[in-house]
Amino acid sequence: MISIDNVSKWYGTFQVLTDNTTEVAKGEVVVVCGPSGSGKSTVIKCVNGLEPFQKGTITVEGISVGDPKTNLPKLRSRIGMVFQNFELFPHMSVTRNLTLGQIKVLGRNLEEATAKSTALLTRVGMESHAHKYPGQLSGGQQRRGFCRCFLEVAAEHLDLCKVQVVGNGHVREQLEVLEHHADFRAQPGQVGLFRAD
Repeated sequence: MISIDNVSKWYGTFQVLTDNTTEVAKGEVVVVCGPSGSGKSTVIKCVNGLEPFQKGTITVEGISVGDPKTNLPKLRSRIGMVFQNFELFPHMSVTRNLTLGQIKVLGRNLEEATAKSTALLTRVGMESHAHKYPGQLSGGQQRRGFCRCFLEVAAEHLDLCKVQVVGNGHVREQLEVLEHHADFRAQPGQVGLFRAD
């Protein structure tokens, strides 16, 4: 499903990726781990076409990410990413933040997206926060609740789901999020690709 073949990337004269090669099969969960600055985020961003690479090839379901003819927005609509420091829209409620992508990207109507969001918030124990705004939530609630909810939405429709879990000081939260999504292997046709510090 995802093939990375001899991929190298430079930022100016600094080489951040050197001949990276791996394959990730459908249903496989992969954790990319290493010290800060080792290229974990960069390789995952290259898979999504968010970072260009100078050497090698990356294909997602046979589609070449580096080919200038590839419709990257279309490919990205099938790849979900939740970043370590993801930003929620501060002027939108928790529910509105969760429904926005479902409506704009997945084509769900408001009623369907709201029902799905409510179910997800209930699943992660945050149903009482549905009408709150991000500024009214603790950092832990944002990390645990939103990472899980966004990944759950992605897991139903997307081929590649990726989370950059938070760094030192939040190890328990990292493990909770990863444990919650360890069932990706049971999701046919999907790949879980996680970055951990």
